[in-house]
Amino acid sequence: MAGATGDDPAPGAVWSDAERVYTQAYRDLLRVAYVLTGSGPAAEDVVHDVFCRVGPRIAELDNPAAYLRVAVVNQCRSIHRRVRRAPRLDRPADIVLDPGLTELRDALAALPVRQRTAIVLRYLCDLPEAEIAGILDCRPTTVRTLVHRGLADLRTRISDPVEHDPTPKDPRHV
Repeated sequence: MAGATGDDPAPGAVWSDAERVYTQAYRDLLRVAYVLTGSGPAAEDVVHDVFCRVGPRIAELDNPAAYLRVAVVNQCRSIHRRVRRAPRLDRPADIVLDPGLTELRDALAALPVRQRTAIVLRYLCDLPEAEIAGILDCRPTTVRTLVHRGLADLRTRISDPVEHDPTPKDPRHV
């Protein structure tokens, strides 16, 4: 019987560890999944699936938050592979209040998956290059290149608000 020998944690202890980690990590993991999938419901599904898979083993992990982050990134990559192979269907319009956020989301979605993932892990999760390299299974120099090229691509895709500002720059030309 599990927990009776003293070697195994009691089942309640395992789930309390899982609940604690879930409470602490859920919002951050959901943000990562949302940015990588571009969909709130898909992000919730990813995080839920990862927690269901990993939850019973949480107590065995040295760094559960890092493990879960890698699992979420990998699950998002898996979804992108399936989506690329699936036929395209018209997507209903999202309700977004800020057009700048829509532009950013669309620009991020247009990036190659590895560039988008590197940018999300670097700037949304604030991870160091070495940790991102471990997640992406590449070298830190590759991470720097992915982030640099991704940011350059984002700059070309996102309009400059100063260029589109209808207010005159020189008060004499009013």
